[in-house]
Amino acid sequence: MPKSSEYSRVVWKRVATRIWPFPMVSALTLVWAVFGDEDSRPVALMLTSIFAGVSALIFAMVSAEIKVAWHGLRVRLTGTLHFTGGEYGGPLMVLVGICFVGAALAAVWMSASAGPSAGLGHGRRKGGPLLYLIIGVGCIVFGIVKPFLPSGLEMNEEAVWARKGIIRHRIPWTQLADVVVRGHGKVPWIGLVLAEGPTFYLKPVHVGSNPHYVAELILYYLRHPDQRELLRDPEAAIREVMEIEGPGEL
Repeated sequence: MPKSSEYSRVVWKRVATRIWPFPMVSALTLVWAVFGDEDSRPVALMLTSIFAGVSALIFAMVSAEIKVAWHGLRVRLTGTLHFTGGEYGGPLMVLVGICFVGAALAAVWMSASAGPSAGLGHGRRKGGPLLYLIIGVGCIVFGIVKPFLPSGLEMNEEAVWARKGIIRHRIPWTQLADVVVRGHGKVPWIGLVLAEGPTFYLKPVHVGSNPHYVAELILYYLRHPDQRELLRDPEAAIREVMEIEGPGEL
């Protein structure tokens, strides 16, 4: 039986260790921007925007991990069997983009205020504001588009479909040789062992469910091709292999 509580503690540990320094630094630089002298205000605002953007980015990543159903499965109840993965897109990614666009504007302000003789590093470099602007616009577009892209892992009679990032991969059953679960630290990843080529790994956030359960289901239908017609009915497909109970789960 998977140690679900242990994996949950790992996720919450990441929340504690990854997030808190960035909001703290962002708050300190904001205080600097408000109460500091006027000459230092542009650089203070730029740093505030950067650290706020990084804070929102890390929070978006960790919040997606928190949504993983360690005690069961997150599936869509319509269509074929489809495990819904965590989403990095949406409002949080738009917020990240806005922060970096703000950093770009602050960097331009800093460069203009510094004048040609100042040496404030990235603030005076044309590449600094441009880089922040590209990151910001990219995050905004990604945050808007991402929720509309196919997510998670889907199984039908012909293939297994898995998305990593913005790319959706199709793995025909005939090309799938085995399914394994291997630990990366204390967190298990699903490994789709291909007949030819490297093993295709999926993190828990990619499937939104306990990797052990998902791997068991994939392996069952890999070894029982005559049962794959059940994949048209997600609940029946799961009941054929296991019983999962819990709030909000099958």
